[in-house]
Amino acid sequence: MNTTTSVLVVDDDAMVRAGLSMVLSADPTITIVAEAPSGADAVVAATRHRPDVVLMDLQMPEMNGVEATRRIHAAVPSAAVLMLTTFHLDTHVLDALQAGASGYLLKDVAPQELCHAIHLAASGESAFSATITRQLVARQARSRGGDDGAAAARALAVLTERERAVADAVAEGASNATIATALFMSEGTVKTHVSRALAKLGLDNRVQLALLVFRAQQGS
Repeated sequence: MNTTTSVLVVDDDAMVRAGLSMVLSADPTITIVAEAPSGADAVVAATRHRPDVVLMDLQMPEMNGVEATRRIHAAVPSAAVLMLTTFHLDTHVLDALQAGASGYLLKDVAPQELCHAIHLAASGESAFSATITRQLVARQARSRGGDDGAAAARALAVLTERERAVADAVAEGASNATIATALFMSEGTVKTHVSRALAKLGLDNRVQLALLVFRAQQGS
């Protein structure tokens, strides 16, 4: 039985790709199935290899990581995409999350944290900094006005009290295990609440749920 997490590494810098692959290959529970030097190549490789996780560079020429994420999400919805960025406040990160990315990491992330984030993404959880996400949403809210936050609050009103409590915890970056302990429920129940919230709101993943909660908080 294969218990490893398969990963596609995408970056237009050959040295970065090699470095990431070397770090990940040191973890026996991670298998590098392919590398890709561009967004277009990433879409082809993801379709061919169907990895559990795609580690995606954000800034690439021709097809950037946002468009590649959108296409991979449509072609291989089972693949979780983790964005890699150099900057804390790269405005394209928000676009990538809305395109279906499961989270994002800074390129200077520690090896152990990188491997942990990949396993989280493969298990359906999110790897993102709640603080940075709040800053991104705040920037978007300033540019779009208060209507965005009010609309988010109205959307969240369809959730039950427990679903909303779980959604708020997700927005704080808490794992299923942490949420389960804090709210006195099993991890399975947490997963059920997350799944129901996503279905009710028409969202694809936990990061999009966190973004919606953040926008509602910005408008309150």
